[in-house]
Amino acid sequence: MIDHVNRPCYLFLRSILKLLATCYLHLFKGYRIDGKEHLPHGRMPCILIANHAAFIDSVYIICAVRPRFTICGAKPSYFQNFFRRHIFRTANILKVESHQQFLHDCRLLLRSGEVILIYPEMGRNPQGLGEFKTWAAEVALAQNVPVIPCYLYGTTAGQSGKKRLRVGMPIKPQGSPETLTRDFRESILRLKPAGQGEA
Repeated sequence: MIDHVNRPCYLFLRSILKLLATCYLHLFKGYRIDGKEHLPHGRMPCILIANHAAFIDSVYIICAVRPRFTICGAKPSYFQNFFRRHIFRTANILKVESHQQFLHDCRLLLRSGEVILIYPEMGRNPQGLGEFKTWAAEVALAQNVPVIPCYLYGTTAGQSGKKRLRVGMPIKPQGSPETLTRDFRESILRLKPAGQGEA
C-alpha cells in the first residue's frame, strides 16, 4: 500500500507548494513553532504524533518539518475522488484500509529510514483531544523508534489567534501499547498553551 508515497513527481510538486505555503504562513499569518529543535532535521526513522482537529493541520505540520515525511493515514473513501486522490498523494498521505495493513506499512516506512506522522486519534476531532487508539504505540514499540509529541494550536473549535505548533521532547517507547498510548496523550496535553484546559 506504500507504492504511491514518495513518488518523485509528487515530491517535486510538494516541495514547491511547501515553499509557497511556508512563506505565506510565516510572513502573513504569524505561524510560530515552539520547540523546533526537537523536530527531525534530516531523514531518520521516527514518529511524529499530534492532535488533529481539521484537514488543514497536516499543512501546518508539513511546513514545520524540514525532511519529507509520510502521513499515516486516511480513510480509503478519501481516495475515491480523482482530484482529492492526487491532493492526498501530493501531501504524501497513506491510505489505511485495516489495522494490520497500517502496522505493516508504518513498519516498512520506518525500516527504510522514513519519518512518519500519526494522528493517534486516527481521525479528526474538531472539538478537542479525543480518545487515542493504540496503533501509534504499537508501531513505536515494534520498531523502537523515538516518538515526538506535537500540539497544534488554533484549528480546534474555540481557539482563536495565531496558529502555533508546540513540539515536545522525544519519547522513548516502552511498556505496553495501552500504557504508552496514555503517555502519548498526556505528553500532547502538556503542550497545550496555559489556560486552554483539556478539551
